Amino acid sequence: MKIFSKLKSFYFLNSHFFKSLKRFDADISLHSTEFDGTERAGKSVRKRIWIYAESIGEFRIAVYVADIIGRIFSEKNGGAEPPLFFISFKTFSTLSVAQNRKDGEILYFFHPFLPARAVFKKYINSVKPDYFISVQHAVSKKLIKELLNFGFNSNSKLKLIFTGISVSDFKKMNINGESEIPNNVFLSSAISLNSGGIDVKSEVLPLSLKYISCIGADKVNKIEKVEKFNRGENLEVKIISFVSIHKKESIYILKILKEIASEEKLPKNLLLKFILVPRNIKIAGMLFKIASDAGFKAVYYGLGKIENPNNLSKLRNLKEYGLEVFLNSKEVNVLIVERYGILNKLYPVSDIVYVGKSLFATESGGHNILEPAGYGKAVVTGKYALNFMDITGEMAKNKALILTDEKNIKESILKLIEDDNLRTKTGRNGLDFCLKKKEEFEEYFKKYLAAML
Repeated sequence: MKIFSKLKSFYFLNSHFFKSLKRFDADISLHSTEFDGTERAGKSVRKRIWIYAESIGEFRIAVYVADIIGRIFSEKNGGAEPPLFFISFKTFSTLSVAQNRKDGEILYFFHPFLPARAVFKKYINSVKPDYFISVQHAVSKKLIKELLNFGFNSNSKLKLIFTGISVSDFKKMNINGESEIPNNVFLSSAISLNSGGIDVKSEVLPLSLKYISCIGADKVNKIEKVEKFNRGENLEVKIISFVSIHKKESIYILKILKEIASEEKLPKNLLLKFILVPRNIKIAGMLFKIASDAGFKAVYYGLGKIENPNNLSKLRNLKEYGLEVFLNSKEVNVLIVERYGILNKLYPVSDIVYVGKSLFATESGGHNILEPAGYGKAVVTGKYALNFMDITGEMAKNKALILTDEKNIKESILKLIEDDNLRTKTGRNGLDFCLKKKEEFEEYFKKYLAAML
């Protein structure tokens, strides 16, 4: 996205946010309730909670946090109006996901654009937060200072909550918490205002916030393979998805896929299809060209519905019907995805899912391995998924994940293609792992938020 287009999107979203906020403020009553249900005169009728996310992963956590807090508030106050939630984020990919949601109780906006005191004050004085919750990221020291100033000046009980934050992030923010906590754990910390200044209390999170991705795991209808086309040729179709892949990684993967597609030991009636989902959609065109030059028949993603799959040759706009063409055509074997927020449409049709930013040290960190596991799919990821090392280690131990590297990725994928039992068992183990973590996380996290609030 060009800079002008980005600035335009930023302006329109945040302008809409401020207009929506003015309409809300004009309609509120003159009485409020505290979190315990007691009346507080002269202020907003509902608690205001600003959840500070970064990109898509943190945004999804923020939405879940808002849902849990809403339920806690309803239970405490006997069905009283829930808080008003504000979720801010940084990336334009997150904007595309937020725009597809229908959340009447949540107002979305971009993080304050300039790290200047006046800008922070404008946002804070507009939101008037009772709680500020940062999800897995440090925030500007200036923003923290202005939040605290707002709390003191308005004589409110503002509380700042940082959850899933590393010790090094706390140091960046100049927050002094517990000094004995090691650097390799993630913390929850709360800053509360009182007449004598501020209180900072920190604790180690027993479960990573990343396990929120298991909330969608469901043992019903997740393992079942989606029916794909049957052309009367006794073809066995297998779909391998490569999601959140980065530039160097994706180029290397296409090279490997060419070798896999021409592998002579594979059954002749096996039809392999590949879905490529770049983390940065700017490289989608490059991937399309590389795939085409390598001899693949590629189409871009599109959700148009085809009435007659047996008459694909008459379609004029393949891009519009990309997913349907990919699923129904014997010739089309590569789908290039150039939009965000549609993995939930791709995981169900996949047999194997490779999760990227994990194959090379120069593109390290990893992405969400739990989400495809929650669909019961055989998940593969590289050894450089450093941000998920605690999870990948436990999943590998439970045979719920295949860990690979640059030298072995071809064989790892081939083995899962050839061995139906291994592929199915890995998927089932992954789903069982997610279901177990889902139960543990839901029970813990609700208690955690209730105590924090």
